[in-house]
Amino acid sequence: MRGRDGSDRFEALDGVRGVCALGVAFFHMPLAHPLQGQAWFPNLQACVDIFFVLSGFVLLHAYGDRLATGRQVWRHRLLRFGLLRFGRLWPLHAATLALMVALEGARHVYLSHHAGLPVATPPFGAGHRPVEILTHLTFLHNFRTFGDYSWNFPSWSIAVEFYASLLLALTVMAAGPRARLVFAALAGASALALWWLSPRTLFVIQNWGIVRCLFDMFLGCLAYTLRDAVRLPRPAATAAEAGAVLAVALLVATMPAGPLAYGASLVFAASIALFSHQRGAVSGLARAGLPQRLGLWSFSVYLLHVPLIQVFTTAMHALEARTGLPRTVVIGHDRYLDFGSGAANLAVAAGLVAATVPLAALAHRLIERPALAWFRRNDARLAEAGPVGRLAAGAPAALTP
Repeated sequence: MRGRDGSDRFEALDGVRGVCALGVAFFHMPLAHPLQGQAWFPNLQACVDIFFVLSGFVLLHAYGDRLATGRQVWRHRLLRFGLLRFGRLWPLHAATLALMVALEGARHVYLSHHAGLPVATPPFGAGHRPVEILTHLTFLHNFRTFGDYSWNFPSWSIAVEFYASLLLALTVMAAGPRARLVFAALAGASALALWWLSPRTLFVIQNWGIVRCLFDMFLGCLAYTLRDAVRLPRPAATAAEAGAVLAVALLVATMPAGPLAYGASLVFAASIALFSHQRGAVSGLARAGLPQRLGLWSFSVYLLHVPLIQVFTTAMHALEARTGLPRTVVIGHDRYLDFGSGAANLAVAAGLVAATVPLAALAHRLIERPALAWFRRNDARLAEAGPVGRLAAGAPAALTP
């Protein structure tokens, strides 16, 4: 499905993805900086909802026509789609999980030779149990198994997105890529289910994250079918884009608890549709070199920042045992590192986020890109071996939400 402007990729949305990945990484940094006490700070979790809305929007753009009009039987189309989604999401997820398991093994070996050394959590204890590795490898760790806050815990969203994207594909095959009423109805049904399961917050994770994901993804699909309604002339597009950025910032600053927060995803969907036309000056900034690089590396930033946190906190706990600095403090129910001042903690948190970026660039080059290329090559073979040949010869390469 080619956009009306003739492009196969929304570069401005790639820039948005990079900013959101950095926001999630900063939110997870375990430093006792002054922002931890701000009422709006937990609303950075809305970056995950932006990811989900983006996924629905971009998946419909990339695969909508091919899923709906391909000549293969529906099982073959779904298989090819599922394998490409698996190839996009699983290899880096498995690699970061393997890294964390190796780090936990190294910690176990080290502590076994240093009996009596104080530790925050024992190796392979709660959240790092070996049995949980299997649920992570099968993308089942958000489905009433062992909880979400285990191993590389942000990957809960990767797991639910994989299964939600399969449901999205079945919907498109049944109803077509422009089924606005169907997408609206499914988004509404998901919102009602989400309200019933989590009436106090949009940010449901434990066990029911897939409902949140479906709500956002179907909103993204709906936004894609309505994107022509927000195609504006360039001067008006610049003002509208600036207004959209301001609206999103105000939402993060003031988002209320309860079902009214679900309206935030509507704003995200409208903003994404607006930015997809790439006609304003703000879109131009998002298409510059650095935002584009961050967008390219965003998936690796999202999955690599927790292993980096694990290495850093392990080293700091060892330093604390010897020098007394940094201290460990408890805020709410969570433990944070304290380097003595709010400014120092904020600087360390920002430094850790910055350190994630070059590691993400390396992971993208060594893991993401080769893995996706391998799956695309095999998708081509599967298409040629299918019932009636290729699904879409010469179709644009899959976009990577």
